[in-house]
Amino acid sequence: MQRALNLARGVVRVQVICRYPERFINLCASNDIGFWGMEQLDTGELRAFFTGADFRTLRELSGRNGFEVTRIKKSGAPVLMKKLRKRYILVAGLLFTILVTRMTSLFVWDIRVAGNETVPRTEIMENLKALGFTYGTFGMSVHSEQLSEEMKLRIPELSWLAVNIRGSRADVLVRERIPKPEIPDRKTPAMVIAKKSGVITKMSVLEGAPQVKTGATVEAGELLVSGILDSRARGQRFVHAMAEVEARTWYELSAQMPVETVVKRYTGERKSKNAIIFAGKRINFFLNSSISWSNYDKIISERNAALPMGVSLPITLVRETYNRYEPITTEQSRERAELTLKQGLELRLRDAIGDGTVSAVAWDASETNGVITVTLFAECVEQIAVSVPIK
Repeated sequence: MQRALNLARGVVRVQVICRYPERFINLCASNDIGFWGMEQLDTGELRAFFTGADFRTLRELSGRNGFEVTRIKKSGAPVLMKKLRKRYILVAGLLFTILVTRMTSLFVWDIRVAGNETVPRTEIMENLKALGFTYGTFGMSVHSEQLSEEMKLRIPELSWLAVNIRGSRADVLVRERIPKPEIPDRKTPAMVIAKKSGVITKMSVLEGAPQVKTGATVEAGELLVSGILDSRARGQRFVHAMAEVEARTWYELSAQMPVETVVKRYTGERKSKNAIIFAGKRINFFLNSSISWSNYDKIISERNAALPMGVSLPITLVRETYNRYEPITTEQSRERAELTLKQGLELRLRDAIGDGTVSAVAWDASETNGVITVTLFAECVEQIAVSVPIK
């Protein structure tokens, strides 16, 4: 801050020739003359920075106090204004640019949404626009609290919303509601059936009448616990059967992959297209949007424009880069293909058993007509009980 103030008042680099540097420093202190960046040369000279006003005071004191001062360099706003004094058009253009930049920073030209996971950004933007908040909105007219309440009424999935405006940029921060956990329905009559085939290793019945025992082999869909209870005292009644049933299960999963695979070989040819986004609208700086190549990668980079002094402009610079490649057919090793297939089968098995555990695994691999087939044989232990309503 002090440096900017000194530049505004003007800065002078001064050379001081004196016999006793200590007396010169004491003289500056007694006359309230500030300086910085002092250097003492071997020749007995001093060099330091002074403001324009302090330099004039120092020059008045030099004659009667036994030292000489010489101006080496001047810089700062007064020097710049003196150079521009006769360049009226340049000065007017500079002032006009500053005025336009200041005016545009009062309006919102860049809206960024963060924090949403399930609610699409387009839905948030459409509802903000319906409430009068969009590109070009006067920033000081935005009432964040009112906007937040109205947005929560329009989008029930939102629990919180805030709009932070910094110059021409608005950050819309949202927080989504956490869905309420499903409460198990224990009043509706239900029975427990097996969702998979297996051999029961452990069974814990919480409600209902068990129909099988530990060690029994069951098929998928078979009744494990009945929700119908019979007693002489109370007669027949319906309950919501509940149980935890652990069973040994078996899986046989297969996957295939050709030995020959297609890879990309980049040719080094590249094309670029530029565009800008202003107030949510895209302006292309190219006439033909088509690419004659049939195989290419497209990379899009975006950068917000800003002035040298750090002032953001309501413009996003877009650059699209196209890298051409040729598809090349190559033959991969059998070991690598088998490893890739095994990793995929292990993921499928993990998804299938959920929280279950794998007891044993065996593999089989074969190749026929250039196609590698890998088969996974697994023995697992998992929960197979599922409650279904009694119809």
